[in-house]
Amino acid sequence: MTRVPTLAAHNLMASRLMQTQTNIYDLQTQLSTKKKSQDYTGIAADTSRLINFETQASRTQAFITTNTVANTKLSTMSTSVTGARKSLIQFRDDLSKFLGRDLTSMDDAEINDFKDLQQRAFNIMKDVEDYFDIKIDGQYLFAGGKSDAVPVSVPYTSLEAFQSVYDGNTVTAPESRFAHMNNTQVTAAETGTLTFNAGGTIVAGNAEAFNLQHYNSAGMGSTTFDSTAGTISATNANVFGNVEAGMTIQVGGSTGNDRFYTVTGISSDGRTLTVVPPPAADETAPAGLDVTVPSVQPGPMTVTGSNGNNRTYTVTGVSIDGTTLTVTPPPSAEALGATRSAQISNAIYYQGGETVVQHRVDETRSVEFGVNAKDGAVEKALRAIGMVCQGMPVDGSGEVDGEELRRRLDSAFNIASDAVDHSNLNNATENGQDFGRLENLLASNQVVLKNALDRQKTQLSFFQTRAGEIENADPTEVAVKINDESNALQYSYAAMSMVNRLSLLSYLG
Repeated sequence: MTRVPTLAAHNLMASRLMQTQTNIYDLQTQLSTKKKSQDYTGIAADTSRLINFETQASRTQAFITTNTVANTKLSTMSTSVTGARKSLIQFRDDLSKFLGRDLTSMDDAEINDFKDLQQRAFNIMKDVEDYFDIKIDGQYLFAGGKSDAVPVSVPYTSLEAFQSVYDGNTVTAPESRFAHMNNTQVTAAETGTLTFNAGGTIVAGNAEAFNLQHYNSAGMGSTTFDSTAGTISATNANVFGNVEAGMTIQVGGSTGNDRFYTVTGISSDGRTLTVVPPPAADETAPAGLDVTVPSVQPGPMTVTGSNGNNRTYTVTGVSIDGTTLTVTPPPSAEALGATRSAQISNAIYYQGGETVVQHRVDETRSVEFGVNAKDGAVEKALRAIGMVCQGMPVDGSGEVDGEELRRRLDSAFNIASDAVDHSNLNNATENGQDFGRLENLLASNQVVLKNALDRQKTQLSFFQTRAGEIENADPTEVAVKINDESNALQYSYAAMSMVNRLSLLSYLG
């Protein structure tokens, strides 16, 4: 035995060397990852606080992400609403200029000018459709709860196609919200059997299947038509008590006033209806008169559940007894029993959902987007434009009925103006929504989201800073420690080498 060190001393020195090497590896990992430890064990004393800060940061980041998307949607919706409002103002201004003319007797040049106005109006109608059919991330923004459904459907590719349905005489464009948004569905329970005739009719087995209300002379008494006042008056009190402003009514059995009308007002005693267009002639009908409120009104109508006639038709007439619809194009001959599931529905422009979309801003607050394409402002805009786009009214001699045309255009101008800026004074019976309110609502929601985002970004920075103080390593401090440990390692290797060279012989020598 010539060496001085013992085995125990050697192992101890080797152990210290390995520990120093491990320290260097750990410090190098900290320097490269900038983390004090690669798992929670290395910071056991602060693990609970770190997890809490990380959880808060994660939840805050989730709200920031969803709020950023929501803010983008709101910005897009605001742009669409503003664009639609500007288009509607242009339509209203064009219409106002045209209304400065005398329409009682229109020559060919004036008729052509009006057709140009109609074409511009139709283009604006399609623009409004595009504005409210916008979508982001595959979701339609103005479709309410049915974000996968196209909210606005104006299924006409040209003015001529629109006028093939709304010819302005047999079928006129809706003049009230009730008529415009009436999507009443008539089911098999109401129609009984249903017969489709190739001659162009659909016949229900049950009487009054296509009528909501039916009044006759027995209940009305003698009925008077006043063309100047635009009224239909019954003798008996409160006979029209269930009729509401906006409803479409049909008159049958008169001498010269059989047609569809839109009710604009009802007298307090329920005897007199104010209607548009006004009756064609003054008349008193003592008997044999019928007034109905049809559930299926002239215009687009869809059939579902039949064997071979499921499609959209144009209703051009409803029999006064409510059993027969006259339609185009004619259906294929088909007879359905009362047990089948066929359904007839008025087709309206709005195809979205009724649910108001809510967005969760943070843990305690939600906001309602509250805007879909069924809103009164959108409905009034499309209704006003449709009244101008429909075919021109003609009188008994086939000439343009200038008086009726002016009435329609005046009404369209009033509705369009109300869509831009509602007036309770001038339009107490119209829906109170307008584009200004829509813009304000969207702007208000954008402010809420912006404030929430600013607050949440500040909170996120706070949580991330606190978490970083616990888990992040200081690169300068770590670099100094690596240098110290490297020096210690070098000195240890040198000391161990020197000790290993010592022996009893060299000591004695």
